[in-house]
Amino acid sequence: MDLRQQPRRAEQAVVTERPHFLQRLNALRKRSPLSPYWLERRWLRRAMQELAEHASGHMLDLGCGERPYAEFFVPRIARYWGLEYPPVADNLNPDVWKRPEMLRTVVDVWGDAQRLPFADATFDTVLAAEMLEHLPDPNAAVAEVRRVIKPGGRLLLTVPLVAPLHQWPFDFYRFTPKGIEAIVERNGFEVERVTPRGNFASATGATISHWLVRSMAASKLHHDGSVAFSRWRGPFVLPLVALVQIFFWMCEQLASDTGASLGYSVVARRKL
Repeated sequence: MDLRQQPRRAEQAVVTERPHFLQRLNALRKRSPLSPYWLERRWLRRAMQELAEHASGHMLDLGCGERPYAEFFVPRIARYWGLEYPPVADNLNPDVWKRPEMLRTVVDVWGDAQRLPFADATFDTVLAAEMLEHLPDPNAAVAEVRRVIKPGGRLLLTVPLVAPLHQWPFDFYRFTPKGIEAIVERNGFEVERVTPRGNFASATGATISHWLVRSMAASKLHHDGSVAFSRWRGPFVLPLVALVQIFFWMCEQLASDTGASLGYSVVARRKL
């Protein structure tokens, strides 16, 4: 299947409903090395914990999804505002609009990060976690963030460097540290810190894990770039995925080469 030939809107949900006990089992699997995203999630959660130390006041979360990192930020801020882009939600699950009660618990505002529906100088903090790569014009989004953030307010970012295509067709960029610095600085921010998420071992382990799943354990390719697990091959391949990730997790402790990494976290302050 060629992703370039896929429809822009899902005909079938990628995110599906499961019985409660299966949801619990799947959630446990996703947090374990049996998930090919285990290394990535570990580093992303660590980055969120560190970024949360710089959050304050009223915070806008761009591309909030289901607010997976709210636990780190809520104790440090006065108000959490979640913004999501309707076509992305529709792309993952066209049936999501049938559950307005669930949406109201995670999304406060629907809108486009490149044209934010807020007044100037509204927020003290803006979080954009693994979001800029999904915009055709990330420069316009950072310019909009500068408009809605108060002078001296902080922009907290994470961006990917090594990652497979995902949330297709809304996947446009990967970022080097100098690349993301350039975008942030040209829009009136002072970069305080750019931190790699992991190192060469992390990126290698994640890449091999994704290759194992996609080449040996997948039954089909979804329109958004993700894959469905084979019921027959998956149980044999996932233990191998776990072993690969545990091995490269140990290698991380010995490696210092950040010539490749999973991505970067950024702390930047709007200039006064």
